[in-house]
Amino acid sequence: MSELTEIENGSIAESSSLNTKSTKSSIPYERSIRTASLFTESTRASSQNTEYDKYDEPFNLNSEQRKRENAFLGYYECLNSGNSKLNIPTMSISTARIDLHEVISRKQVMKEGRHLILAKIKESPQIKNVSLFIITGKGRKRHGEFSGKKFNQFPAWMQDENIVNLLGGNPVKGLGTYEVVLKKTMDSSDASENSDINETILNKWKENSKAKNDVTYKMALAGFFMKGNKNDFAKTKKCYLEAKNLYLQAAKLNSIEANLCLGYIYSLGLTQKNDYKPKKAKKIFKNVASKTSATNELIAGMAMRNIATLFHNSAIEPSLLERFKNISVRDKKQLNLKKAEKWYKRSSDKNDSKSAYNLGLLYEGYDGFKENKGEAEDWFRKAVNFNKNNLHAKAKLGRILINKGDTDEHKRNEGIEMLKEAAEDGLVMGQVFLGRAYEEGIITEGKAKDYKKAVKFYSKAAWQNRGYYSHVAQYRLVELKTKIHIENIDAINELYTKELDYGYIESEEKLKKFFL
Repeated sequence: MSELTEIENGSIAESSSLNTKSTKSSIPYERSIRTASLFTESTRASSQNTEYDKYDEPFNLNSEQRKRENAFLGYYECLNSGNSKLNIPTMSISTARIDLHEVISRKQVMKEGRHLILAKIKESPQIKNVSLFIITGKGRKRHGEFSGKKFNQFPAWMQDENIVNLLGGNPVKGLGTYEVVLKKTMDSSDASENSDINETILNKWKENSKAKNDVTYKMALAGFFMKGNKNDFAKTKKCYLEAKNLYLQAAKLNSIEANLCLGYIYSLGLTQKNDYKPKKAKKIFKNVASKTSATNELIAGMAMRNIATLFHNSAIEPSLLERFKNISVRDKKQLNLKKAEKWYKRSSDKNDSKSAYNLGLLYEGYDGFKENKGEAEDWFRKAVNFNKNNLHAKAKLGRILINKGDTDEHKRNEGIEMLKEAAEDGLVMGQVFLGRAYEEGIITEGKAKDYKKAVKFYSKAAWQNRGYYSHVAQYRLVELKTKIHIENIDAINELYTKELDYGYIESEEKLKKFFL
């Protein structure tokens, strides 16, 4: 899978089967409201029916399907800063949008749609309040029920044994949509995270939000409605609309954060279908960035990154295309990437670590962007400097430093420490990079190959089963079994074979090239 699918929102977490230390996040305390269970007994039973069984079989993607699955998936972010004196928690939400109507293999739309969603869940960043907003459509209403196949089958997809441990709860059902909240196992150890928003607090927020000039409680209540959705799609829509209405009220009172969150809503089409307005979102984000004071560069950087993400996701086209409508598809893509690059750089000027990391990936040659290894290293370095807890940037920079022929001993040791930190904190990519370094003898004394340590970190990555890097680890362990005893290698091989059969692994040839 594309490395860029892992970039947003910091580090990827470890699955519950592993025992690693958590990492501190530079993001403020973020709030998630537990939702009621979506799965009734009848819904659970549907996972056993023949319709579900029909899709629960090997599915090998063709080149076009693989291309769609590997496409960049950026996350839009909004922020409610909260108020510690009033016991209102800060809440940050990061959400990516997937429209299953864009799955165009008509004869295989169900299989490809399911495959796409499971793959994106596996590759998703596992930190606080990250979600996927998925448009399934609902079909026509017949006998009181909607007929849409994707809409009705989606809950069964979420019971797949390969992803249930990655979910932070049951999917939130909307009117032709689902929001999938992802598990947040690599969080800050902030003790305030254990606090609850009980009914007494909620009633206080509702009462205080009625004050004409109040912004604080309106924002707090909007944040609750954004994540306090119910299992009934009509109630979910009502929650989203309540949040939007509160943001609109706060925006009229000149709340920059409210405007940021409105841009977030329009980037996703969260409240209703006709609210998907990426051009309007861009305009709002630009307004936020221009009006944000120098004391709050976090908001400005976030707004600029959201604009970059709109271009990177190709949700909007550069204005140049209106004048040159016959421009080739490839050139259109490059124009989008150049626009994304510009806004990532502006965001990085505000010390936004995620934007700096995205730039590093672009300069590595992602998606046909012109490769510049020196620029890539510089931007990964900036990403680390902006946020010491950006484990993805540490893993990338660490790998560069230990492999550079002209790296001095100090930088080489710095690279080793970065890789170790990323790996020990549960980042799959870091575990694979470190395992590879031990396997090849790159960081061991006398350049001796240390298969024991290589197996240790490959195993951690393999058992997480989180997409591309886990597949690399599984492949390397299968290859190393003739050189060293590997515990549970049969189970790892079975996991690897199943992933290969289901088409989640592109090809063994690509895994081999990872080490060339």
